[in-house]
Amino acid sequence: MPKPNINAQKTQIVEVLKQDYFPMIPQLQQKWTVDQHEKNRLSRSLAAFAIANLADVTPAQAANSIINGKNDDGIDAVYFDRIKNLLWLVQAKGGKAPDMGDNKKFCDGIRDLVHKRFQKFNEGFFRLQQDVEDALDTNTLKIVGCNVYLDGSLGSHVVNDLNQLKEELNQFDHRFEWRDLNISQTYAWLTAKQAMPTAGYAYAPVDVSLTLENWHCLDQPRKAFYGLVKASELASLYQQHDKLLFEKNIRYYLGTEDVNSAIANTVVNQPAKLFYLNNGLTITCSNISLPPGHNQQSTRFDLQGFSIVNGAQTVGAIASVFNTNGSISPDAKLLVTIIEVGTAADSIGVEITKARNTQNTVRDVYFAALDPNQERLRQELMISKTVYQYRPSADIQDAITIEQAAIALACFSSNTEIVVAAKKEISQLYKREYHYSTLFSEQLSGVTLCRYVRIFQYLDQIFAASEKAETENRRKMFYKHGRFFILDILSRRYKPLLDKPEVAISQDDQTELSRITLELAELIYTIAESLFGNNQKGYLAIFKSLTDVVPLTSAVMQELARRDTQERLRKECMELNINYYYSSPKSFVKILYLFLLSSLCVLGVLGGSFPYLYFSRLI
Repeated sequence: MPKPNINAQKTQIVEVLKQDYFPMIPQLQQKWTVDQHEKNRLSRSLAAFAIANLADVTPAQAANSIINGKNDDGIDAVYFDRIKNLLWLVQAKGGKAPDMGDNKKFCDGIRDLVHKRFQKFNEGFFRLQQDVEDALDTNTLKIVGCNVYLDGSLGSHVVNDLNQLKEELNQFDHRFEWRDLNISQTYAWLTAKQAMPTAGYAYAPVDVSLTLENWHCLDQPRKAFYGLVKASELASLYQQHDKLLFEKNIRYYLGTEDVNSAIANTVVNQPAKLFYLNNGLTITCSNISLPPGHNQQSTRFDLQGFSIVNGAQTVGAIASVFNTNGSISPDAKLLVTIIEVGTAADSIGVEITKARNTQNTVRDVYFAALDPNQERLRQELMISKTVYQYRPSADIQDAITIEQAAIALACFSSNTEIVVAAKKEISQLYKREYHYSTLFSEQLSGVTLCRYVRIFQYLDQIFAASEKAETENRRKMFYKHGRFFILDILSRRYKPLLDKPEVAISQDDQTELSRITLELAELIYTIAESLFGNNQKGYLAIFKSLTDVVPLTSAVMQELARRDTQERLRKECMELNINYYYSSPKSFVKILYLFLLSSLCVLGVLGGSFPYLYFSRLI
């Protein structure tokens, strides 16, 4: 699986800068090439983006802080935060980290600004001069110099110069500090904009009031209540808050599945039996409070940070009845357990969610919703306006689903065992004890996930068309069941093509992918037939068997390596003006012998051109 890809992160950052900041950062009146203008606008946009995030201002306000241009004295952006008494000074590079020369200009510019040598700055600075003067006249001012760039880290000499500047300016008063804002920080700003109000969940859990009847309480080891709740009240909550009720659940309401239809039927036709036929709900809250003078017969509870962690299907089914009939019988009640988990960042909430959902039959894929990596991937994909749905829901969007992602990641994992599992027992892709942690690792980027899925979808259409076009049943079954295997070989051979730091699949990429995939498919079919054709073993059985797939993988890779060697020799022969055809092993042996003799000629062991004349006739 690929490691974090700085190029992929840079691609997304550049996308956002061009979309959000280029319209406000005009091209300078300079006689530059198109590339030079783009590079300059990118750096200026990056400076504005940094100001917007550092000072928490709008992109338009941040764009106004740009002074980058001729005679900017090494400073690209200036912004005075009058509320916090912070003067932000930014130097931005839309590529590699600033070198010693760039940083020296920045440090000298800061010195000039601090000592009010404003004549050294350009006209862009004059717009902001009054702000700077006001800032420098403020006793409690803190000046922050920031190097922002799209690379890994500052060089040691640059760091030394910045520390020297810090020591110089803080000789009498601590008023200056500097920050190293590399691509990791810039990318973190982007993902933070896609983050949910509470870490790991789509929205902040809601605060609700709920009436419990005949309830009881447990105080230790943590506060919990259990009692009866009317189905009609749950329907009302769903009408008001919808999916927000389930933000710590492993799945949303999945619609009219069999079990949900059965729940709805009970609510309509046997409401008094709902308590007996339903497992009830489990709710977690950050805080539970009761009104003064409460009694256990019926009490209105105030629940902060409310989330139904088990029972989303029950509540969704009840709400569907309310939507259809307009009312629900007051006899329809069910058991509810409410557990106070607090606000501390411990694991009890996740433990409750997992435990309460493993006591019934629940698909393994649903538990991926508890993995923080899934939320990170969703945030990264949203930067490129791509929706990633890792929590199952009846509300189907134009999104990449976790099921699609798992299959694509498996096919391009270059791991034979995982590819066979995807074909034989797909549930293993979602189990941590099997392959989940390998596929959805912390190193997986949103860009890579999206690109793999898009490539898989594109090539899967080609496989489907090939399967449909075939008239011979065995070839038809090969294209139907051998797709994952073909993609596995593709990933082993063409990793750079798959791992381009681009979400979109270009037309050139599509052409190249379709060509090499069909070529690989023909080669694999030929080799597979040579291995399994005599016993007429079906391709479904072959590709579900690790025992069959391992030798097939070895045979295919060996043949591809042989062809690579022959192609290399062909090119070397062309440089020597020798005709070389590698259609037969015999000619392959001859050409190796020819190279040996030619080498001896060059070394003077054999004289003249006799070997070339003789063996070129043979070949």
